[in-house]
Amino acid sequence: MKMPIGFITDMEFIWGFQARVAGLSKTSPSFQYPPPSVILGSIAESIAKKNGVGENKGKMLIPALSRELLAIGLKPLNCCPVRYQALGRIIAIRESGGVEYPNPKYISKSFDAPARGYTVLSTCDGDTPKIRVFTVFKSNTINLYGDQFNISKDDFWRIHRLGSKESIVSILDVVEIDNREIKQEKNKVIVTTYSFPVDEELNVEPIEVMGKWEDEIYINPYRIESYDERENPITNYMLGRKIIKFKVPIISIAMPFSTPICKVKIHGKSSAYTYGDEVVIGYG
Repeated sequence: MKMPIGFITDMEFIWGFQARVAGLSKTSPSFQYPPPSVILGSIAESIAKKNGVGENKGKMLIPALSRELLAIGLKPLNCCPVRYQALGRIIAIRESGGVEYPNPKYISKSFDAPARGYTVLSTCDGDTPKIRVFTVFKSNTINLYGDQFNISKDDFWRIHRLGSKESIVSILDVVEIDNREIKQEKNKVIVTTYSFPVDEELNVEPIEVMGKWEDEIYINPYRIESYDERENPITNYMLGRKIIKFKVPIISIAMPFSTPICKVKIHGKSSAYTYGDEVVIGYG
């Protein structure tokens, strides 16, 4: 019998992160916060390094984590996201007029300078920007081609980036919560400070919103099946398939010490998972 396990992770950012919206254009913006799939990717990288899993097999770790995922949400602790786009010179890999680039004969045409999106996490209290992530899994093991891998707090301690290679984070604290400490609640009204999915299948209904909340569209972290050509999550996202809307809390610069709160009615397939005052919404 599978027993749920949860992890609450506090992360500290050096400056912010880069996780760009796919499919818009070469000048696409960055998200407000690292998407759930990016967080799963950081956990998968940690598990792969610990167990010596190679790249070909390792790319299936995210779908394996997705199959075990019950809930994932985040909230800012002392920062607000500021999105911008910066010009940067890159190598242009393309074909035009029968000529492939980059090409040493046409140096000037072998480069481009698109405006690429970044998100700065601006501190509200003078300390380094921090967010908290609450994840709940069906059990502490994942199955990958017959091999069993454990999910432990050590995997969260090893996380070092969320997004591009420049999106460096440091882990400040990890709390591992066993099934005796996690309380699952259904068909009731709850209050949360974490980002949560708004989906017809889940039947999550926001009733009262206090503070600033915005909507973001992500790859559905509960429905990542594979990374082959047929089920590639990036392609599905660009085509509007297997996506999900999340409501995300934004600390207002005008009220930096006011925590965004949302009163939510959960029913149907949705569940709330609580640990003390921490409440995250997902499946169950």
